[in-house]
Amino acid sequence: MTKKCEFKKKNGERCGADAQTGQGLCVFHDPDKASEGSRARRAGGLTRSRPAAVLPFDTPDHPLGDTNQVSALLADSINRLRRGQLDPRVANAMGYLASVLLKALESGRIEDRLAHLEAVVRGKGGTDTDEFEFTSAKESAQ
Repeated sequence: MTKKCEFKKKNGERCGADAQTGQGLCVFHDPDKASEGSRARRAGGLTRSRPAAVLPFDTPDHPLGDTNQVSALLADSINRLRRGQLDPRVANAMGYLASVLLKALESGRIEDRLAHLEAVVRGKGGTDTDEFEFTSAKESAQ
């Protein structure tokens, strides 16, 4: 079992962090590590305030009208990411949005096919209604 830090808080409770190997204090309460801790906290604050990752303003638009064009964008983005030319956060957002777009394109394709089938059925059946009654095989046999 790992030894716990011996530091006592203001309320009298002991620190619950694991102690450093061979010592009675954790890295947070070790006076020898105080300068490292403040340096790390300062660096953490600087990193957190970095600007948002965005593509340059003059980045050309990429056509995204069909799955082939979306695939081409993803392939280009993957290669740029691998070369370090694209921030991983931008690539992640692009990948997510591309997956949403692909689903929307697929839904649109299905809706177009359904509209075509409805038009064919209307043309052969002679109905002018926009609604269809779909029945199961059991219902139509009765």
